[in-house]
Amino acid sequence: MTPKELEDRIRVRAHEIWEREGRTYRNHEGHWHRATKEIEEEEQAELPKNNHRKARSRH
Repeated sequence: MTPKELEDRIRVRAHEIWEREGRTYRNHEGHWHRATKEIEEEEQAELPKNNHRKARSRH
Protein backbone atom coordinates (compact mmCIF):
# COMPACT_ATOMS: atom_id res chain seq x y z
CA MET A 1 0.00 0.00 0.00
CA THR A 2 1.37 3.38 -0.93
CA PRO A 3 1.47 6.25 1.58
CA LYS A 4 -1.31 7.98 -0.42
CA GLU A 5 -3.49 4.85 -0.30
CA LEU A 6 -2.90 4.55 3.43
CA GLU A 7 -3.81 8.19 4.02
CA ASP A 8 -6.98 7.81 1.93
CA ARG A 9 -7.96 4.69 3.88
CA ILE A 10 -7.41 6.47 7.20
CA ARG A 11 -9.39 9.49 6.00
CA VAL A 12 -12.37 7.31 5.06
CA ARG A 13 -12.22 5.47 8.40
CA ALA A 14 -11.96 8.72 10.37
CA HIS A 15 -15.04 9.99 8.55
CA GLU A 16 -16.90 6.77 9.41
CA ILE A 17 -15.96 7.21 13.09
CA TRP A 18 -17.12 10.83 12.98
CA GLU A 19 -20.48 9.73 11.56
CA ARG A 20 -20.90 6.93 14.12
CA GLU A 21 -20.28 9.41 16.93
CA GLY A 22 -23.06 11.68 15.75
CA ARG A 23 -21.02 14.00 13.55
CA THR A 24 -19.63 15.90 16.50
CA TYR A 25 -16.97 18.49 15.86
CA ARG A 26 -13.81 19.37 17.81
CA ASN A 27 -12.44 15.83 17.87
CA HIS A 28 -11.00 15.43 14.38
CA GLU A 29 -7.55 14.58 15.76
CA GLY A 30 -9.08 11.90 17.96
CA HIS A 31 -10.97 10.44 15.02
CA TRP A 32 -7.81 10.45 12.92
CA HIS A 33 -5.82 8.78 15.71
CA ARG A 34 -8.45 6.07 16.22
CA ALA A 35 -8.70 5.46 12.48
CA THR A 36 -4.92 5.16 12.20
CA LYS A 37 -4.81 2.69 15.07
CA GLU A 38 -7.64 0.59 13.62
CA ILE A 39 -5.99 0.46 10.20
CA GLU A 40 -2.62 -0.49 11.71
CA GLU A 41 -4.26 -3.27 13.72
CA GLU A 42 -6.03 -4.57 10.63
CA GLU A 43 -2.76 -4.54 8.68
CA GLN A 44 -1.00 -6.45 11.47
CA ALA A 45 -3.81 -9.02 11.59
CA GLU A 46 -3.38 -9.58 7.85
CA LEU A 47 0.37 -10.25 8.04
CA PRO A 48 0.20 -13.91 9.11
CA LYS A 49 -2.46 -14.59 6.46
CA ASN A 50 -0.37 -12.97 3.75
CA ASN A 51 2.80 -14.77 4.85
CA HIS A 52 0.93 -18.07 4.99
CA ARG A 53 -0.40 -17.59 1.45
CA LYS A 54 3.09 -16.81 0.17
CA ALA A 55 4.54 -19.88 1.85
CA ARG A 56 1.84 -22.12 0.39
CA SER A 57 2.31 -20.77 -3.12
CA ARG A 58 6.01 -21.73 -3.10
CA HIS A 59 5.30 -25.46 -2.89
